[in-house]
Amino acid sequence: MTRQLRPLDRSFISSLSHGLSVLEAVAECEHDIGLADLAEKVGFNKTNTWRLAHTLVELGYLHQDPHTRNFRPAARTLALGYAYFDGLDLRQLSLPFLRELSTRHNETVNFAVRSADQLIYLDRLNSSHIIAVNLHIGSRLPLYCTSLGRALICETPDSWIEQYIQRVMKDSRTQKDALPELKKLRQRLAETRERGYATNNEELVKGLRAVSSPIRDGTFAIVAAVGIAVPSSRATVSDLERIFAPDLVKAAEKISFALGYRPDKPGREPNNHRFASNGGNAAARRAR
Repeated sequence: MTRQLRPLDRSFISSLSHGLSVLEAVAECEHDIGLADLAEKVGFNKTNTWRLAHTLVELGYLHQDPHTRNFRPAARTLALGYAYFDGLDLRQLSLPFLRELSTRHNETVNFAVRSADQLIYLDRLNSSHIIAVNLHIGSRLPLYCTSLGRALICETPDSWIEQYIQRVMKDSRTQKDALPELKKLRQRLAETRERGYATNNEELVKGLRAVSSPIRDGTFAIVAAVGIAVPSSRATVSDLERIFAPDLVKAAEKISFALGYRPDKPGREPNNHRFASNGGNAAARRAR
């Protein structure tokens, strides 16, 4: 993306336009971007690009890695999409398909997006059975130990996964018994990519199993995940794969189709390393 020449307009604020150009350029990148590459991408000199990017960092729209000095989108970028995506409400669009799953299986159906290193519940359709888990719309959970989380990040770049594992392992709140699960994460993500769904065998809550599938938009990016949670007393892992996974994957495909995803679209191939975003992702931008 380079600077676009605009007709003379005394009301047009060039500095604002330049700042937004930098923000958009960083958001378009699948990975962190350095200053030199960013300057080349937007067509500004390095000094001006640095000043614009630094301002966006200070305002919370960009994050600069303290070690590499590279830039990536930050959580505040979420706010930019809220007004627009209110008219494209991901939750409302998905609700008929979630209800269909809930009615068919009479089990709890969950719907979530990713925000930084956590998932956020956008919807939760409870079954008629009693499940003693205190989760609700807006609840946040880790990514690595949930089927929803693994579905959300199953196609993220290896570099991000490595950094994510390091962040979680350094977090004082992470339990010691979670470390073996983190070491298995790459294998679990590979399995999720291959099968089209992720399973959870009482990793988060004893007595609860779950299966989840990713949802993509028209750019092939994973923007959300849908899952079914079942008490362990009523379903084995084999049951998750045999009974629930086929319908779940179909529901995820229907929602993806409604979002513009076309796996057989001429000239387009799915990219297993496309990442919706880093700090406050594009998935959550659709969510309200």
